[in-house]
Amino acid sequence: MLFTITEIRNENDIILVSGETLTGRIKGIWKADGLSPAVGASYQIELDFGIIDRNTVTINPDAKDASTEILNDSVSFTALCESIDEIYFLRFSFDGLEMLEIENDDFTIQEGDFLTFEKPFTEIGIYPY
Repeated sequence: MLFTITEIRNENDIILVSGETLTGRIKGIWKADGLSPAVGASYQIELDFGIIDRNTVTINPDAKDASTEILNDSVSFTALCESIDEIYFLRFSFDGLEMLEIENDDFTIQEGDFLTFEKPFTEIGIYPY
């Protein structure tokens, strides 16, 4: 997923970056040894959400498109569940397919569902490649 950095902050020895994607704004921890982020630069990225409890994931029947939005100290994500193979593959954009691992899964999520969940930005890894 293409990510353009709009802000960089150092907090407690971690680099937090905010930026824009095709689906909206994202903020998280920059996870690139040897590659320093730069404001205005664009990077292809992958996201790491860690493991999410099923109770924090909502099937969103009203969603028509993927979206991301910074809300205070977290990021809200909505994405299409494109496929399931022990983990969930979420489609954010034509170039943005991310994996989501859900614990306490009740197996009610189906391919084609839009899922909405929220994560604190200090728990979101942003991996440029």
